Amino acid sequence: MKSLALLALLLLAVGVISTNEVFAEPLDDVRTSVSNYDGDSATVKITWNNDNSAKNYKVGCVSCTPNVVEFTTGNNMTIHDVTPFPNGSYALLYVISYDSQNNIITAKQLIVNLNQ
Repeated sequence: MKSLALLALLLLAVGVISTNEVFAEPLDDVRTSVSNYDGDSATVKITWNNDNSAKNYKVGCVSCTPNVVEFTTGNNMTIHDVTPFPNGSYALLYVISYDSQNNIITAKQLIVNLNQ
């Protein structure tokens, strides 16, 4: 009987892992791509993994003057006029995911070298 129960648990675990429904990692894979950097500002495309529990995303730029904040329901966004911190080429961006109740699921801070 014990071995039958263990076999059932193993099959359940393999089924859950293979569907990735329970083990989704919100904002686990966030990538940036920089273009058009002229020494003052750049265009940055941010993409992230799909998460079924996230209903809305807030994307912003802390180092930008003025600060930029945008919302999306998709899993990517392009931000124009991204400016670095003074006397450098690094910008600070972030992505925050929200659930259907507008509670924060997770947040990712992104330090991006605009010279890349």
